[in-house]
Amino acid sequence: MSTVARQCPRSDIEHVRKFVAYAKLVLNSAWYYPPYGGYRYMVALALYSKCITVAEAIIVLVDAGFSDEAFGMTRTLVDISITLHYIANKDTDERAKLYYRYFAKDIEGWSQVMKDYWPQMTQTVTPRTLKIAANYPHPHRWSGKTVKEMALEPDKVEVDPTTGKPAVHDFAYKVIYRWTSHYVHPTIGGIENHIVQAGHDNFVVRSGNVRNMTHLAVFNIACYVVNTMICFYRCLGDPQPDRLATWGGALIKHLARRHE
Repeated sequence: MSTVARQCPRSDIEHVRKFVAYAKLVLNSAWYYPPYGGYRYMVALALYSKCITVAEAIIVLVDAGFSDEAFGMTRTLVDISITLHYIANKDTDERAKLYYRYFAKDIEGWSQVMKDYWPQMTQTVTPRTLKIAANYPHPHRWSGKTVKEMALEPDKVEVDPTTGKPAVHDFAYKVIYRWTSHYVHPTIGGIENHIVQAGHDNFVVRSGNVRNMTHLAVFNIACYVVNTMICFYRCLGDPQPDRLATWGGALIKHLARRHE
């Protein structure tokens, strides 16, 4: 009997494309109707929908050969995962409400921008909106915490098997969030495929091919769609659909094994 592992005929992106499409189908087929004032439903559904849509957009970039840009865009998936995990982790209704009502702070901020650049179009912000906005001291932190603080909050459900203590999902923040940020912002670490050897190479746009980020981009899609999916169902208090959960775990293991 041969001990050689059978080569999978499908590419990484094909596997992920099918999974994302199925996750979307399952969500649409569930026919969720958010109840009036049901912040956890409105927020969780919107964030999960955004996650799936961003994943679809990244797949388009991968198909078109823009691996750096696809990898950078996966930071949005990490952001969504961190946000929804923080909301689902504890005090879910209050945190979802805090997230949702942050729109008031955004309106307050834009009203000042309008005064500065389009004073003729300025509209009065309602007292109710200003009252809600006053609950948010920081203009860029809906939770009042940094992304790091949100990401490193100990998990109320999962346990670290090595310590027996609540799990802390530090890898997502300390490694993936940091790494993808280099490709979101124009840092030197994210433009190596655009640099040529001085005094030697002729420069053209996207001249280098130092590192192909395709696999990492695709792997991040799988990981953070699955992570967001888990947080989504936890947030709603619903069980994960069996096939979706099994498929998600198997997909991540399969992608990891192919590139060990």
